[in-house]
Amino acid sequence: MNNKYIGIVCMLVLLSGCATMSKEECKQADWYIKGVEDATKGFPLDRVIEHGKACARIKITPDMKEYREGHAKGARLYCVPEKGYSEGRDGAAYNGICPVELEPKFLRAYRDGQELYRIQQNMNRMLNEINGNNSQIDSYYNEISRLKYEIVNSRDENDRRYKMRRIDELEQDIRNLSLNADRAARELELFKNDYRVVEDKHRRMGYL
Repeated sequence: MNNKYIGIVCMLVLLSGCATMSKEECKQADWYIKGVEDATKGFPLDRVIEHGKACARIKITPDMKEYREGHAKGARLYCVPEKGYSEGRDGAAYNGICPVELEPKFLRAYRDGQELYRIQQNMNRMLNEINGNNSQIDSYYNEISRLKYEIVNSRDENDRRYKMRRIDELEQDIRNLSLNADRAARELELFKNDYRVVEDKHRRMGYL
């Protein structure tokens, strides 16, 4: 991929997305260093196309040779088990940038980190479910209070009967929501225990 090709690609995508570099950064760019920086953040080689798009505004195109060499260097810095584990634990995507000789250990650590990430996501899901149920329960209790007040002050028998039926429905909904919240709380405790077990295993493996 030469500079002329990069320039054409940049012009085609100029109107899409957000600029990855400012005009000043484009003017001062060391494309080797930029390649190193991008790779150490896990970006794939085609990240340079986005830079080309940003810098096309001032008619600057990336030096592909320098960027590619820098990216290869950065990839070797990125593709270590410690980084793989932290990326997996953070839920970051892996963009396939590791050299073939480094990828197996990186991916093994990355998948170990993902194990904790998935458990954490399940814990968050249970917490959201509990909070959502409790919030709905509070809302229903407020509605019940309002309906009771309206029943006491209503002179319409049909209206009072309707509101009493509505209270019965809300009380049943509250019971169901409470059961769901209790079930989610039990599942949350199980996930917390799983998290502790896996975290302890990873500590023995040297990740933590």
